[in-house]
Amino acid sequence: MVALLDDLTGNLPAWTRVPIAISAAAAVVVTFWTIRGIYRVHLHPLSKFPGPKEAAWSHDWVYRQTLTDYPESIYEQLHKKYKTRALRIAPDELHITDPTLYKVIYKQANPFPKVDQFYLGFMALSPTAFTDTNPHTHRERRRMLNNLFSKASVLKLEKLIFDSQNSLLRKIDRLCDHQLIDIYGAMRLITTTVIMEFAFADSGNMIEEQPISFSSRFLQAFSVGAESVGTMQRYPLARTIAKTLPAWLIKMMDENIGAIDDMISFSRAAIQRYHTVSEQGKAAHLGYPIVLDNLQTLDLDALVAESLDLLIAGSDTSATSLTTTILELLSNPTYLKTLVDELDAAIPDKHNFPAGQELEKLPFLSSCVKEGIRHAKAVPGRLPRYVPDDGTPFVVDGEVVPPGTIVSISAYTMHMDTDFWGPDARYFNPNRWLADDAKRLDEYSCAFGKGARMCLGMNLVPFEMTIVLATLFRNFTLELPSGFTPPRSVDNFTVEFPEGLYVRVSRRD
Repeated sequence: MVALLDDLTGNLPAWTRVPIAISAAAAVVVTFWTIRGIYRVHLHPLSKFPGPKEAAWSHDWVYRQTLTDYPESIYEQLHKKYKTRALRIAPDELHITDPTLYKVIYKQANPFPKVDQFYLGFMALSPTAFTDTNPHTHRERRRMLNNLFSKASVLKLEKLIFDSQNSLLRKIDRLCDHQLIDIYGAMRLITTTVIMEFAFADSGNMIEEQPISFSSRFLQAFSVGAESVGTMQRYPLARTIAKTLPAWLIKMMDENIGAIDDMISFSRAAIQRYHTVSEQGKAAHLGYPIVLDNLQTLDLDALVAESLDLLIAGSDTSATSLTTTILELLSNPTYLKTLVDELDAAIPDKHNFPAGQELEKLPFLSSCVKEGIRHAKAVPGRLPRYVPDDGTPFVVDGEVVPPGTIVSISAYTMHMDTDFWGPDARYFNPNRWLADDAKRLDEYSCAFGKGARMCLGMNLVPFEMTIVLATLFRNFTLELPSGFTPPRSVDNFTVEFPEGLYVRVSRRD
């Protein structure tokens, strides 16, 4: 290319050669992009699958969807427009809406491989049980953690959950006469406190960090980090820059982003403090298991990465499910009355609560928890996987999907499927879990995923929700304020309510 330019411009004045070279290079780039785009749209193996032409042309289209409030609703409309269950949303990616294929993609044995680029976007300091795309090292990390999140281990967290919730209830009691209560903020505080204490025995007294509000610097850090995930997935250079810049410079550029580094520093310090306490034999008094105890073979960076993953996954997903459940109950007086009546009958003395396992036996409370998890779809979007080249064709709508193609089926798709859930799939209906055939609902409920990579929190989240909902509604009356407008929800991998959910709260006798 350089020699050709020299031949073409050799007799021209020197001052004209640079502009000509730049123009020629630009022409080459434009030609390359044009030819590649035409190939992707018309000749690529995925060209037989319908979707927006712009999506087939480049990855920018799907990236722009991640910047909207709720990408899954956009994909849903496009599936209807193109009348397809395999929508092409990128040059090499299909969004699938055939529920029967969920267990094929995310099966227990030999699931489809994870897509590295997607999970690198979470910026973990080192691979974690969530972000690790290597099945062998992932299996070893899960082995370290699985018993901690078993039902038996989760039951040992009962006192921690009750104590943390009682601290939150005291704060609500102190503030409810003077202001509306941000239930979303409150739920984030309780779920984050529990998971931080579980992870490394230190929550930094988060519930009382802000005396008259339900905010926290660390919760803000979680939100800022979540907002950046799509960009980090799309642009590897952005990941490199973010990891290279010194913390002091990041804080100068944006105080909120700097809070992420503060969270990392807090985690490091908490881990080191716990190790010191453990070595002195003073940790046994806690009365519940600590995640760090099972990860002793990991270095500090790996411990911090795993702990932060657990904090984010174990706090925002639970908080979103709780907030959604509370909002739906307050919007449906019949359901709310049924729940309150059940709690009053089961707990005549609100100062003497039954054990968590007894609360789980309350049928309507249990159904509210299950339906809240389903309806919230706390992680509603894509969990992309590669179609493997193992000789077994992967077929959608009668078409074979080429190996190496990125595919996914979302929890949104699974939980909104009217063929399975019925015509009221989009609505909150706890009674569906009380029907004689309710057991079958678990098959299509995938809030925690399925298979070998199923979310660790599948036992913790419902147990925590059961205690939080029971104590909240037994102690307080919650009402939507006049002129209430449903809060905006945003999918930043986990669903958030950026403006909160403010409700009127009063004490019950």
